[in-house]
Amino acid sequence: MYGMSGPELLTQLKMQDTRRSAERIHQVNVVLKERKAARQALAALKWARFWRGAGARRRALPSVTS
Repeated sequence: MYGMSGPELLTQLKMQDTRRSAERIHQVNVVLKERKAARQALAALKWARFWRGAGARRRALPSVTS
C-alpha cells in the first residue's frame, strides 16, 4: 500500500471494506441457514410425536358403536 496515490489508496481501502462486509454477510447467512434447518428439524420431530401420540390416544378411546 506504500507508494500509492490518494485515489488509489482510497479505492484499495473501499475494496477491502466491501470484501469485509461481504464476508460478514456470508457468515451471517450461513448461521441463519443452520438455525433454520435446526428449527425445521425440531418442528418435524414435534409433529411426528404429536401425530404418533394422537394415534395412540385415538386407539385407546372406546368406539362410538360399541
